Amino acid sequence: MIGGIFSIMSMNIVDTFYVGQLGTEPLAAMTFTMPIIAILLSIAFGIGIGTSSVIARAIGAQEPKLVQSYCSQGLIIALVIAMIFAFCGYKWMDPIFSLLGAPKSLFPLIHEYMDIWFMASFVVVIPMVGNSAIRAAGNTKLPSLVMFSVAVVNMILDPLLIFGLLGFPKLGLAGAAISTVFAYSIALVIGLYFLIFKFHFLSFNSCFYRIKESWKAILRISIPAISTNLIAPISIAVTTWFVSAYNPESVAGFGVASRIESIFLVCIMGLSSIMGPFVGQNWGAKKYDRVYQALNISIRFVTLWGLASTLALWFLAAPIAGLFSDDPAVVSSATHYLRIVPISYLFLGIIMLCSSTANGIGLPAPSLIMSFLRLIVFYIPLAIILETIFNLSGIYLATTIANLLVGIGAFRWYKHLKKTRSHCD
Repeated sequence: MIGGIFSIMSMNIVDTFYVGQLGTEPLAAMTFTMPIIAILLSIAFGIGIGTSSVIARAIGAQEPKLVQSYCSQGLIIALVIAMIFAFCGYKWMDPIFSLLGAPKSLFPLIHEYMDIWFMASFVVVIPMVGNSAIRAAGNTKLPSLVMFSVAVVNMILDPLLIFGLLGFPKLGLAGAAISTVFAYSIALVIGLYFLIFKFHFLSFNSCFYRIKESWKAILRISIPAISTNLIAPISIAVTTWFVSAYNPESVAGFGVASRIESIFLVCIMGLSSIMGPFVGQNWGAKKYDRVYQALNISIRFVTLWGLASTLALWFLAAPIAGLFSDDPAVVSSATHYLRIVPISYLFLGIIMLCSSTANGIGLPAPSLIMSFLRLIVFYIPLAIILETIFNLSGIYLATTIANLLVGIGAFRWYKHLKKTRSHCD
């Protein structure tokens, strides 16, 4: 999963690198699109979490007909929500980006990118949910290979369509969007093929079996999971809005830093992505000790990884950011972020692991509470206060403190869960 997620993250890095060659304005425009795309991906992740959770527990309970029903209805839910998202996003695009603080001069560039993204959003959402269903069966190799294929196709098409190489039209930001959508289209075809013919998770009859019950079971986990996952893009949107009060270079720098950050978080994301189905299967089979053992080992790992990432970025932030832009102001803004926020990566890792564990055992409320506390209770008030004292650094310091406080709370929740379960046993 680490390899697969790294492949997807590399798409963002490649897009940022090539778009950065077009200039600061295209890079800033793409940065403004990040929260909206992140919202779409969070919706997909949320549906995938709900689908994966019910499928994993059905596999653990050895109920194959339920597995088929959950998988079919999960994909149908994904399609419906993606179509609603596309309609709303396309219809109210300008007001949405005005709220994010985007200047009107960037609107033509934003439209170049997002017109394509909104219309093809279902192509992105469905493969992500399908991969979650496959992971629920304990197979992480295939989803990783699918994601790797997506990254390779995007990497090949990006320079061809952005700069118009080898006879292709020069499309700029639109070329970056088309490359991504085409790559995900391949993932859509591959994913559906394996779900139907290899895993037998999909069939025509399963589309009409236990529809109401399956929707209820999936949405019971998915709605809180979507709400939880939406906290991250909303946080990005709020941060983008705060940063946009400075200048386009600061926004572009934040965009570069966010892409770099995603690469350093890839191991934690890979670990947390498999924690849900692992926990779901073992919880469904009443093997609770395996759940606690896995979480103990994982927390130790994310602690070491978080500390190592902090040290690496403290020394390498400036040269890495310099790969994406030759504008000193952009590099300075990115470096600023990467020397403050990574301090809290180990606490963010604990939050992600505990959230996945809660969703895996069918308890979405703790995950939602953690995310709500992180954004609404801690981050926004702290950002408003600290920005008046430390300017841009205050915004990033607020992120660090919010991660630290909620990470400590997440660890205490896990200890409480373990203690409560032991007493019940």
